[in-house]
Amino acid sequence: MKQIISKSILVTTLGLILAIPTAYFIFISVLKNQFGINDPFDILQPSLERMGIKNAIGWNINLLILFGPVLAFLLTVFQVLRIKWEFTQQEFNFHLTVQKKWFPILVATFSLGILAILFLYGFVENCNC
Repeated sequence: MKQIISKSILVTTLGLILAIPTAYFIFISVLKNQFGINDPFDILQPSLERMGIKNAIGWNINLLILFGPVLAFLLTVFQVLRIKWEFTQQEFNFHLTVQKKWFPILVATFSLGILAILFLYGFVENCNC
């Protein structure tokens, strides 16, 4: 049982690590563009230049920013969601159960919130309303 629990915590932690860069990117973008606070971006810029990223951030980090929360959500939601179905002659039974594992639920909620922010940003930015 301990091995299963430790694997669950490891997978959930990996999901959190995948979601954090996107949350940080959103945070520093809001600070820079809405409030004029450039310090978080300026702190990150020398590290990015040491890694060879001098111009715009390349596809490698963009893919992490776009798909990190998706992977984090999928990794964590499958730890707490149990689906069971059964076919009979007269009915189709479908059971959806959510287990009370709070750390994966919080990481899944965090990832879903980040995805909602990205979706709303993309919608508002490209809306011709």
